[in-house]
Amino acid sequence: MFHQKNVKTNIFERLTTAQTLMLGYLIFIITGSAILMMPFSLSGDNNLSLINAIFTTTSAISGTGLIVVNTATHFTLIGQGVIISLIQIGNVGYMLFFALAVFIIGGRLSFFNKVMLRESISTSKLDLLLFTRKVFKYTFVVEVVSAVLLTSYWINDFGFPVALKQGVFHAVSAFCSAGFSTFGNNLMDFHDDYYVNAVIMATSYLGSCGFFVLYDLSRYSKGIFKKSNEYKVSTHTKLVLTVSMTIIITGALFLMLSESINPKNEESNKVLTSVFMSSSAANSVGFNTVSVDALSDSSLFLIIMQMFIGGSPSGTGGGIKTTVFAIIVLGLFAFAFDRKNINVYKRTINPVYVTRAFAIMMMSATSIFICVMILTFTERQTFLHLLFEAVSAFGNNGISVGFTSEISTAGQLVLSYLMLLGRVGPLIIGYTFARRIKSEFYQYPEANILIV
Repeated sequence: MFHQKNVKTNIFERLTTAQTLMLGYLIFIITGSAILMMPFSLSGDNNLSLINAIFTTTSAISGTGLIVVNTATHFTLIGQGVIISLIQIGNVGYMLFFALAVFIIGGRLSFFNKVMLRESISTSKLDLLLFTRKVFKYTFVVEVVSAVLLTSYWINDFGFPVALKQGVFHAVSAFCSAGFSTFGNNLMDFHDDYYVNAVIMATSYLGSCGFFVLYDLSRYSKGIFKKSNEYKVSTHTKLVLTVSMTIIITGALFLMLSESINPKNEESNKVLTSVFMSSSAANSVGFNTVSVDALSDSSLFLIIMQMFIGGSPSGTGGGIKTTVFAIIVLGLFAFAFDRKNINVYKRTINPVYVTRAFAIMMMSATSIFICVMILTFTERQTFLHLLFEAVSAFGNNGISVGFTSEISTAGQLVLSYLMLLGRVGPLIIGYTFARRIKSEFYQYPEANILIV
């Protein structure tokens, strides 16, 4: 017994933090897939193959929203409950749920679990107990408020029980940037509804901007309320808000221009549709109020770029993240103007962050490039549509041009990989397949290499 226990401990200790995090996600995917295949999760005579179950579970836990079966008609209330639970756990972070349980029972996190938790929330400078409480507080408050607003609005159309189910489901799906909908055609029936559009956009933006930004803004707001200017908004928060809002506004203006000359799109309220679709793409939420395959190629390409950038660190969105995009752009400007340092808001960005930003961008682009190449062999679709679907999976967005239900088994596996990549990040995926990293303290003589 002692020897077996030692063997198990040694095996566990050999896993890196990244490998353990990935193992946790894989366990949830396997468990969720098994439950969704059970008869009590499926409505009527419907069935769900293993590959479809894996795809649906991966899409839920990564907060993507790509579907191969109709969520509204294929699953029972139990099945839909499993999906929304996976969305909540995967996008808030299963390590935070674990930490909350430990804190509730009065326990303490081990050093190893603290490292895992810091990796999962993308920060190492906050008190874990305080931050964990804040995350669940923000999640609860935003989702409850959103659910109440949607339920009270839909109660006249559907009655209280159905309105409550729809309100809760879409509030959680929006905050977790999932894009799953229990309406058969997503939110297309509400394309002219300013109220529903506004609630969904606000909820998804609060989830996508990141828990650190919410924490930062809440502390700053308390300072204003108490008439105290001691607390200043961090550079990270300023950068996230500036970049994310710029992407949404610029995208909306471009979509209005692009769709105004698109004969296939007969949408009357192009202003509201453009703002919503730009917000949906930039926030990685994946809801759509217009048929995506009716959009012009230029609009699809813009949405691809927005989905690739995605949400912000410690948020519920995918993609390379707004701060990575900002650092890359700032780095290019610094290079163009021959500046030694990369500065923003009178602060200098650490060169380590610049290196990581370019590494994330290159690893993400390379993964998408390889996956799209595979899809060109397995699927009979246009290149733009394949690229759109692949980036939508990586960005954990879920907006689709409409052929996801027809995709092959190989294609589903490729998109599942991209969805998981977008959720945990390319660096974590890279560390998962790498051995334990040894720091190098030595330095070789500089090499002279021509690059221009």
